[in-house]
This record gives sequence, C-alpha cells and structure tokens, in this order.
Amino acid sequence: MSKHPLKCPECNDFKKLEIIWVRYKKEIDKELDLNIPFFVCPNCGHKEPLNSKEYYDAMTDEDFAEMQDGEKLVLKFGYENKEFKRYSHLNFKYSSEDYYLIPGLFRDEDDGYLTPVFFDKDVLLYYNNHPEYNVKFASFSSGNIYHKGKNLFNWGFGINRNGKIFKWLGDLDEDFKEDKMLPHLKRFQASNVESDHDIFSKFYLSQNPFSPSDMFQSSDNETRLFKLKNELDELFQSKFDMKLVKVHIEDFFNFYKPPILEEKEQIFNAYISLNKLIIENIQSDLLKAKLSGKDLKKLGSLKTLENFLSNFFPDENIDLILSSLYVLSDLRQLQGHFSDKSFEERYNFCKERLRIKKEANHFQVYETLIKELVRTFEKINELINQG
Repeated sequence: MSKHPLKCPECNDFKKLEIIWVRYKKEIDKELDLNIPFFVCPNCGHKEPLNSKEYYDAMTDEDFAEMQDGEKLVLKFGYENKEFKRYSHLNFKYSSEDYYLIPGLFRDEDDGYLTPVFFDKDVLLYYNNHPEYNVKFASFSSGNIYHKGKNLFNWGFGINRNGKIFKWLGDLDEDFKEDKMLPHLKRFQASNVESDHDIFSKFYLSQNPFSPSDMFQSSDNETRLFKLKNELDELFQSKFDMKLVKVHIEDFFNFYKPPILEEKEQIFNAYISLNKLIIENIQSDLLKAKLSGKDLKKLGSLKTLENFLSNFFPDENIDLILSSLYVLSDLRQLQGHFSDKSFEERYNFCKERLRIKKEANHFQVYETLIKELVRTFEKINELINQG
C-alpha cells in the first residue's frame, strides 16, 4: 500500500474534487466549453488538474480543427452526468464524476456502487430524538443509526468536512430493499442534496484504504473520550483502590446525546451533559480522604482532582493538563447566560484556551474541546501508567 493519492504534497491535508468550467477560444470566433476536474486542498489551496494542461490543450485543438468558424460547442466527457440505471428506483441525486474521479471508488465489476450520495445532516434529528432510535458517531466523520440497539444500516454513513452526511449508492439500495424501510427511504430522499465532491472522512479512508493507517482509523470523538475515561477508572481502581467517577462508563452512551447540527442551544446542552458525566461525578470525597493533612473541604471536583494528581506527580504541570476540563466547566456555566453582555467575552476566552480563532462556529468549538479532552485523558492515563 502507498501514500493516499488525495494527500496534499504541500501540507499533507487531503484534497477534494472540484469541477471548474473552462472556455477555450480561437481568434476565428470558435468557442469550446468544458468542465475540467481539479483536486484542490481546502487547507493550503494547492490545486492540480486531473490531467496536464498539455492534455487538455491537445484535446481541444483536435476539436477546433473540426469546427466551423463562429461555432460554439460544449464538450462533455463520458463520465459526466451518467445515470446508473439499476439504482434509478431510489430517486437520489448524485454526481457520477465523484464515482469515476475520486480515488478508490471506481469498480469495473460493480459500476456505480460506490457513488457517494449526500444528505443534509438534519435527517439525523428524527432518529436522535425518537425514543426507539439513536445516532452514534464512531468519530466526527463516521456514524450509524440504531433501532432498539441494532444497526439500522449495515455500513453506516460518512460525514464530510462541510457537515454533509453521505452513503454509497449501492449500500442505499441494499439498506432500503425491504418494504418496512420505505418510511426511512422517504426521509432520506427528502434530505438528499447535490454533491459537493468532498468525501474525505474516516468512513471513506477505512472503506477505501491506501495504507494500513487508512484501514485502521481510531476514533477522535466522544467514543474515544469515553473509552479513555473507562481506562482511567480502571487505573484508579488498580492504583488507588477507588473509581474516579460514580457513573458506570457503560451508562454514558445511554445518557449522552451528541449534538447533530451547528445550533447553539443543542451544543451548549451537550456541554451540560458532558460536565455531569465527566466532572460532577468525580468522587471528590474519596480523593480528599487520600490527601490527609490538607485542607480541601471547600474545593470543588476539578480543584480536588488537580490537588490529588499534583500530589503524586509534583514535576508535572497538572493545571495545564487539566485545562480542557476547566474550559468544559466554563462552557457549561455559559449555557444559561446567552443574553448576558459578558457572554461573548467569556466565550472568546474559552476559544483562546482551546487555541482556536474567535470566528470559530459553535460546532468547531465543540469538536476542538472533545479533541482536547481526549488529549487530557491520554496524558493522565500515561502519567498513572508510568507512575
């Protein structure tokens, strides 16, 4: 296996497909329009066409030679706007260019199966709020819908960098085959949107691997966070003969509903839930009991944990390691103060400590916080394992 072909040579981020309309002209009033595929890095702007400039120049010169003076033509490639007829009954919009041009999707023996079909993320709201369904995200860019604890879809869905979810056209055909799935098909049809040609996600990498690291994608969201929290509890039990938190880790996913959309109230409610699960459930009294000789009666959960870890690891900057937990606590307190004049100032201070720009939207703040919490628990686990 080799380096992924979408990897940007300049910054190592992943490029996306972009279709750019180009007009070629000749002095004798001949015009030829065509859509040229480019691969563009959204991070650094690096851009390169699917084929070289010389390729497109030579191709258009051949067409110009056969055109009449004053003639204007639109040139279309064979992969443009193709319909995969065996999937027509699904009535989904999609881009055949995605299938033929994005690396790893084309299959000679199974034409059109891995065509990405895109949906607004709001399709997930019904399932996230229905008592019989729930949405679980394996990462920030992959997930699945569950009905009474069982997968609704065999292969789940991806989430691209624009927040759209996508599934493979062939998987959709398999998922919606049974009559009982017709209501779900209608929901997805209503939320179907045009392709934005970007499928970079852990979902895409793991299903179309170009290297071992592509194949085995680790989680980067709450799934990873709760797993680390579980490991930390086990470490505390082993090293200090106590659990760090009161709530059993397996109950976390039953209690916690991750935010779906870029919506302020929804995201700040998630901070309240996370704070209850991670901070308010710290067994402060047990930690204080193991620090005899110190006056810790008035300290809250976080300060107690900071004192406890500082006592065992005096050479570490424990306050910096726990910084993400303090940010979570501050964000939780902001939930009830949206209309206060000080809200923006306090919110920006949280962003500053997360090292993100003031212009970052609510979901970007949430995503960054989760990743920082993951780093916090990774570091604490590492210290205790080594100590």
